[in-house]
Amino acid sequence: MKNYLLFFIVIILILISFSLGEEKSTLLFVGDYNFPPLEYLDSEGNPRGFSVDIVHELSKRINRKIEIKLVPWQEAVKLLDSGKVDGIGFMRVTEERKKKYDFVTYLENFSVIVVPVDSEIYNFIDLKKNKVAVLDQDVAHIFLMDMVQTIPCTSSEEVLKKVLGGEAEAGVINYYVAKWVIAKNGWNDKLKILPDKLFTNYSGIALPKGSPYLLEIKRGIDEIIKSPLYMDLLRKWFGEEIFLRLELKRKETKFQWLIYLIFLLVITSLGIIASRQYLKKEVKRQTFEIRELLKENERKYNELIISYNFLKEISNRSVEEIEKLLWEKLKDLFPEHNVKIYKRINDEFFLLYPQTSKEDLRIKVEDIDKVCPDGLYVTLEGKVFYLLYYEKDIPPGVFDLLIEEFKYTLENILVKEKLEKEKKISNFVNLFQIRIEEDHFLESLLREILDLVDADAGSIMVYDEEDNLLRIVAGIGLPEEVIRNTVLRIGEGIAGWVAEYREPLVLEDVYKDRRFVIIEPRFEIKSSICYPLIHENKLVGVLNINSLRRYRKFSHEDLGIVEKVASSLASILYREELRNRFNKLNREILFTLVEVIEARDPYTGGHSREVRDIALSLGRYLGLEEKDLKVLEYAGYLHDIGKIKVPDFILKKPEKLSDEEYMIIKMHPIWGEEILKNISSFKDIGKIIRHHHERWDGKGYPDGLKGEEIPFYSRILSL
Repeated sequence: MKNYLLFFIVIILILISFSLGEEKSTLLFVGDYNFPPLEYLDSEGNPRGFSVDIVHELSKRINRKIEIKLVPWQEAVKLLDSGKVDGIGFMRVTEERKKKYDFVTYLENFSVIVVPVDSEIYNFIDLKKNKVAVLDQDVAHIFLMDMVQTIPCTSSEEVLKKVLGGEAEAGVINYYVAKWVIAKNGWNDKLKILPDKLFTNYSGIALPKGSPYLLEIKRGIDEIIKSPLYMDLLRKWFGEEIFLRLELKRKETKFQWLIYLIFLLVITSLGIIASRQYLKKEVKRQTFEIRELLKENERKYNELIISYNFLKEISNRSVEEIEKLLWEKLKDLFPEHNVKIYKRINDEFFLLYPQTSKEDLRIKVEDIDKVCPDGLYVTLEGKVFYLLYYEKDIPPGVFDLLIEEFKYTLENILVKEKLEKEKKISNFVNLFQIRIEEDHFLESLLREILDLVDADAGSIMVYDEEDNLLRIVAGIGLPEEVIRNTVLRIGEGIAGWVAEYREPLVLEDVYKDRRFVIIEPRFEIKSSICYPLIHENKLVGVLNINSLRRYRKFSHEDLGIVEKVASSLASILYREELRNRFNKLNREILFTLVEVIEARDPYTGGHSREVRDIALSLGRYLGLEEKDLKVLEYAGYLHDIGKIKVPDFILKKPEKLSDEEYMIIKMHPIWGEEILKNISSFKDIGKIIRHHHERWDGKGYPDGLKGEEIPFYSRILSL
């Protein structure tokens, strides 16, 4: 018996040792190959994204190699369900999924509705009776399929294309993915993201139920979330916007608790008032004290009701409307106190809603204590924004509540404005590479920058290294003559100083600065930001931003916004400079080749210019774009370049050519293509030149093409 028991124990120990030995040294996680910025494959097929960085860091924290493979989403889920992988790097948590998987979360996530900019869909309720594009088997798909007609798609980009193409009236996808795809494709003027949040929940690593790696992965993720690296990764992939969203959520939570507290106090007060008769009968000897207590409770109750109603009134109003509502409410509640509200703009306080022309409509900051002693300051984010002044002391209570709610609502508006501004900055940085081929591209970018900092005018100047000069290449809100004629040497004027010393300037009053150079025709500039544009330690230009309003003075906060977009703008100018140099080189090569043709055959030179002029006229009549006209111009100039290889005795022969000589002449389109294919800038023009002697009926040369087989530009040259 003992032998059997010993044998059994040995077998158990062997099995345990085998099971321990099976623990993997390398884990395999899968994810979605097309879900940017969370996870996606870059142009070289490498996994990238926020969740990819999280998993890489997790691998270091738990000292275990984790391989990441990104595949179509449905395939990733199948691999996890079949046990072929150890986990999914990023999956949204739902009650249904929690039955199948264990989750280790690291990001709050939500879906949004995306519609065309002119759509009449405004919220979730409007989705009914509409076609909605969704990711196949996504949370949104599973939730919406019983409520609306869903169109399953294989990627978020396909979802948005369905909306753009009119196949779906709306799309529902992850918010951060929606922003990324819209920015990448330049669809900001075609699609909008509705403010409604849908399916807000947490996302993270999904593991099979009972995974032996759950605890160590949870420990590793907890360490990451508590570390500064986590904040760096959030900022890297989602920008400052995500932090503003967290701040807004915190304030919304505070607001909800405030509402609950007021409601609780209202109910308590009602209970006390309802018990009035009972108290009077039960304790007659305390009648006077109870009445006083009830009066006090009634007063507090009325104050809470006033406060609660005021909070509801101002919750979704503009700043100007909120100011007006506060003033009207204070005037009604405290008519004998003559309450005045002053608003600070730069270095002065301005009286809102003056009653008479004799009142102090404007007070300098340094004089405020003399004019309005004992005033109440309203501070937001550490800065004084308002001053409330009243002639008689106001008892505490409802007045304090109204001011707190006024302040709280304005703080919320400021956070939302910052959030919107960060979104614009993010879009600017993402879009500048996509839209660089647009006409008036620099003017478009400048307009967006002016909008970001609430400016009235501005200019982008480029630095000409050969002449050591700054010239305006884009201007908005400036006289046309100023844009056209302004040329500054390095060190000359404010822009020249900034270019020389490579330091930005924020000027409250431009005309007081000794470096300011008056340029005719004059226009009134009040405040300015002047910023050097540097790319890879090379000066490429200067950005000028101007306020033409007396009360709009730029601050270092505005400078911070400019700082965020300046590097992108500098990169654009650098690329534009390279492209201009390249185009200049191409034209020099072109005219050199034309001179070679003319030297061989003066007739060909004049003929080339005539073909070029007629081809361009026809191209413009057909509505071709500028880049297409440039191709046509080069092709017109060079269409006979192949004649360089034709012998002089044939090319310059005054008599009629023999059949053999004519066959040699007919080789010049082929030779032209061969010459140009060795010049990278002109290789596409070679094919046009090869076929410029083809005919619509197929009787041309060298290849006998007919009809639409002939390239479009070749047909124009042939005509």
